[in-house]
Amino acid sequence: MDEKRQFTRRGAVRTIGGVALAGLAGCGAFGDGTADEPTDASSGSPTDVEGTTDAATESGTPSRSETETGTQDDGNGHTESTPSVDVTFVENPTQVHATLVEATSAPDDEVLVGFRLEDSSLPFTTEVYPAAEDAAIHDTETYDTQDLSDVPLVPDQPEALPTVDTEHEDVHYGTTPVGEALAVTLVARHDGDRDLDWSAWERTGHPHDGHRETDPYLSVACYCGGENYTAPSGGTWARVIAVTPTDRVEAGTTVAVNWTSSRL
Repeated sequence: MDEKRQFTRRGAVRTIGGVALAGLAGCGAFGDGTADEPTDASSGSPTDVEGTTDAATESGTPSRSETETGTQDDGNGHTESTPSVDVTFVENPTQVHATLVEATSAPDDEVLVGFRLEDSSLPFTTEVYPAAEDAAIHDTETYDTQDLSDVPLVPDQPEALPTVDTEHEDVHYGTTPVGEALAVTLVARHDGDRDLDWSAWERTGHPHDGHRETDPYLSVACYCGGENYTAPSGGTWARVIAVTPTDRVEAGTTVAVNWTSSRL
């Protein structure tokens, strides 16, 4: 992984506006002005996404479906499955963006960023919290407890980001000034009787995505495709990510970003 870079999180996250993100693969450096270069999980080739995402549809047309192939014990106490569980991913950041704009409003001097974790194939719903003050971007840890007071990557008194409901996963959102990272901790609390392995596959967004741009609108320190994650049985997985709107994004803008993930 990229070298961890320390960040300073705003003392309070405002709760206005919204953004939806669709999938991701690939991981870029944080704060270096470069965007992640995603890989299309089905073809292994880069997916060119600039500005408005072509994969998004107003109707929410499913973009990919995967069929369950069976779950086995791999001998190491992990749930083993190929992608996965008869699930249809709906990559519709344009439609979700419209829902967020209608439900919220971005402050005139900041950018509203929405985090949508499309994890329908997973046995848990990914939670999104402000990152702890002393956490570093890309920090990823697992814990044998589901008590967040024992999870140092979230604040001492964790309070999840506010959400806007959609027809699928809720969209978590917060605001940040142009050029300043909005750092959050993704949390998965897994109740299953075996560890679960998964990955994020794609990322899309509207009106900006941040993929493969030499001068990106968004710098994303990511929830990375090509990297395997494990949620421990009866425990918690946590990862720190960040979205930074560059000076190409006007203050008062609402951005929606969506990650698509599924078990391995």
